[in-house]
Amino acid sequence: MKKKLFLILQSVLCLALALGLAAGTLGIYREGSARQAADPLSRIYTPEAVAAALRPVLPLLLIVLLLSALGLVLGIRDENAETPGKRGACPGHPRAVPRWLRPALLVLALALIAAGVFNGSARDVFGKAVKICTECVGLG
Repeated sequence: MKKKLFLILQSVLCLALALGLAAGTLGIYREGSARQAADPLSRIYTPEAVAAALRPVLPLLLIVLLLSALGLVLGIRDENAETPGKRGACPGHPRAVPRWLRPALLVLALALIAAGVFNGSARDVFGKAVKICTECVGLG
């Protein structure tokens, strides 16, 4: 029972951490967009803004890391968790994925990539990538 409570506590704290980080990211973007509206050349994500957003969630991050380390040292794990590679592991899924589905999706993906190369899309994407890289490096 103690292991179950430990795992629930750790899950709740991880969820709270994720929500705190997401809220901080949205706050940085909102403030940076307001700054950018006044000065179009200003950056949205500055190191100072990131540090200010991380400061409130830093204690929670440390607690989550300590709990994870404690669980690892004590060997606390969920014995009911299924391995992700197990066929038919999804609850409510009546049967495993058909064996032919993955190769069929691979063939379809390769066919669509080839179609994109032959219609010129790859050249357009490469051209845009070159422009972005040379602008970032300052060569353009």
